[in-house]
Amino acid sequence: MQLNDSYVKRRTFPQLPWRTLENPRHLDTAAGSKLLVDGWWRYARKPNYTADALMALSWGLICGFEYFLPYFYLVFFVVMILHRARRDIARCKRKYGADWDRYVEEVPYLFIPRVY
Repeated sequence: MQLNDSYVKRRTFPQLPWRTLENPRHLDTAAGSKLLVDGWWRYARKPNYTADALMALSWGLICGFEYFLPYFYLVFFVVMILHRARRDIARCKRKYGADWDRYVEEVPYLFIPRVY
C-alpha cells in the first residue's frame, strides 16, 4: 500500500504501529510489479500458509490423540496448500522469468525458514 500510495495510517487493526514496514525492501521486476523481500516475507515465500497449517494443527492437538478425525483437516489443508503453492510457483515463473530466480535466491525457503 505504501508503494502505490494507497496507505492510510491508522491505529486500529490490522495496521497497528508495529505492523507497518518503513520503506520495505522489494525487487523491481521486468513485469512492472514489485516482489516484497522484507517483513515476514524475508524468511519464507508463503509464511501465511505456514501460520494456517499451524492453526489447523493446534485444532487437532486440542482434541487429543484418541481419534484421527480432528487431524483430517490438517492433512487436507497441507495437501491443498502444497498443490496451491506448486501452481503459484509455476505462475510466478511464467510471469517474472529471471526475476523470479533472483527472488528465490533472495528468499530461498517456501514455508518454514531454514527447513523448507
